[in-house]
Formats: sequence, structure tokens, C-alpha cells
Amino acid sequence: MTDQDSSRRDQIAEAWRSAPEGGAERHDIRRLSLIQAAGRAFGRKGFHRTTLDEIASELSVTKPMLYRYVRSKQEILYECHRVAVGMAEEALAEAERQGTSPLQKIGLFAEGYIARTTTALGTCVVLTEYYSMTPEDTDRIQRRRRKIDTRLRELLREAMERDEIAPCDPKLAVFFFMGAINGVNRWFSEGGAQDGHEIARVFARHIVASLSPRDATAG
Repeated sequence: MTDQDSSRRDQIAEAWRSAPEGGAERHDIRRLSLIQAAGRAFGRKGFHRTTLDEIASELSVTKPMLYRYVRSKQEILYECHRVAVGMAEEALAEAERQGTSPLQKIGLFAEGYIARTTTALGTCVVLTEYYSMTPEDTDRIQRRRRKIDTRLRELLREAMERDEIAPCDPKLAVFFFMGAINGVNRWFSEGGAQDGHEIARVFARHIVASLSPRDATAG
């Protein structure tokens, strides 16, 4: 483990320990710390080969302590996806408020979503373990993701109507840039040369440029 990895582990464990006593805030802080710790553990060994004991070790607690917050490793996986889709919803809502055009809203969404996930979740390759959830959990997450997908396709159609972007298939375009966005947490390093906010800005620029007509990109 590198010094940066050790430092991040200590930060997550400290957030767990220093959560205020009682109430929903303590529960929420500890659940997020648990997800962050699990993401690190899953990143090293994969979801199926990681044990709850190893996740508990990331937080310097015992496995029985984890059972106060989750019932199983499957529930942790669901929580990882629930938090991530919640961040996507927040990013889209913020982009809708701040953006003045469909294309700008798409760029703001991409930047906001990546910034949120890299800051809160860090390296969380478990987000690619989509179909390892239970069918019931998968259905819950899919319903929320479909709403985001539908709105992004609408923004693409609006952007085409306003000649902001080149003609494209909105479905494939969303698959293209969401695939890039959702892959960030597979390789992102919290100790890397660029932090999550800078990576978010760069990715947003690339997504906007890839959708824009050639002459607009050149300008």
C-alpha cells in the first residue's frame, strides 16, 4: 500500500470514527464511509473475492459492527449503485438549473457527475459489477437510470433542433458518453496527477466536442 493509499484509508476510517453521535447524520456518514471502504477493497480483489472481514479491516472495525449498517455484501453493492445514481440525479438537476442550452446542460451534467463520484467514491470499480446485484436491486437502479437516460436523449434531440450538435442517434450517443463517464471510477486514482475535478472538466470538454459539429469544434 502506498503512502497515498494509506492516507486515504485513514481519512475514511476517521470519518467513520468521528461521525456525530446518534441520529440520521451518523448513520448516513457511516454508510458512506462503508461504501468508500468497500470500493477500495473491491478494487483490489473484485466483488466476489472480497469478504466482509476485509471491508471491516479497511475501517479498523469488526465485522459485527458492519451488520449495524448493512445486512450483507450484496447490500453494500446495491448501496454503491444507489449512491452513484443519486449523484447522477443531482448532477442532472444542477445542470438543468445552471445550463442555458441543451449542449451546455450535457457538459455540466458530465462534469458534475464525474466530480461527485470521484470525490465521494474514489476508485470504485464495483460500479461495473452491475449485474452482480439481486434482480430486485437491479430493477430499482435501472428504473432510476432510465429516467436519466431518457432526459439525456431529450437534451440531445433539443441540441440537434438548435443546430448545436451534429445529427446523431441519441440512444447511441448517450451510450457512448455514459460508457466513458461510468468507466472513470475503474481507473481513477485519488493520488494521481489530476484530481477528480480536473478529470471531470476534461471529460466534459471531450464529450461536448465529440457531439458538436466540426466547424463549431474548430471555432
